[in-house]
Amino acid sequence: MKIIKIIVLIVFLSAFVTNTNAELQNINVTCDEWPPYQIVENDYVSGFSTKVVKAVFERMKVNIKSIEVYPWKRAISMIEKGIADALFSANYTKERADFAFYPDEKIVDSPWVMWVREEDELKFESFDDLLGKKVGLVRGYSYTTDFWNFVKKHNIYEEVTNDEQNFKKLNAGRVDFIAAELGNGFYIVKNMEFNKIIIPLKENPLKSDGLYIIFNKKNVNKSFVDKFSNELKKLKQETLYKFLYEEYFKF
Repeated sequence: MKIIKIIVLIVFLSAFVTNTNAELQNINVTCDEWPPYQIVENDYVSGFSTKVVKAVFERMKVNIKSIEVYPWKRAISMIEKGIADALFSANYTKERADFAFYPDEKIVDSPWVMWVREEDELKFESFDDLLGKKVGLVRGYSYTTDFWNFVKKHNIYEEVTNDEQNFKKLNAGRVDFIAAELGNGFYIVKNMEFNKIIIPLKENPLKSDGLYIIFNKKNVNKSFVDKFSNELKKLKQETLYKFLYEEYFKF
């Protein structure tokens, strides 16, 4: 009887390991449309972060079952609830770390700056420079806690669904400042032909962060996340990563 129990236990553990490993060979991924990191054309997702993530999973021999694109707030909700296994490109926040694993290695550095119309000759040296102005923000973005507390305290912000809407509002003079990631902002002003009108105030970034892929803690093991991080670190030392960076960040 004791031998039978041992055999049953071994079979059970073997099946558990096999199922766990099999589960990690396929992964559901979500993101938002956020060029040049995520670019959606004819229902196909490309862009810098997308290609980097795909390259790493390919090296890990992990199949991406799907990359679903949603507005950012919904994408965050999906990863929190475990509807999706992974999400990119996300900044680090303590709240997200409660339900998601962050790899040690970031996809890319990501400075966030204030953008203004050049003709307005505005400056951003401290939060006080925002007083009496309207600041355009995107619903669901983290920015920083101090920044959010300041704009909410003084009721000087307006929220939209995406960055493109914010840049249109700034171009039309409906807001005085907008907060946006540097690479994404350059992409938008270039493609909307606002680059001779709208400029970034790069000297004093709102924050300098990294963009990560994050994994739902209930769906994905920490060891899998560590493996992803190690493969990403290797990729970033190679020519392919440099080629992709130069492809998308010619500003």
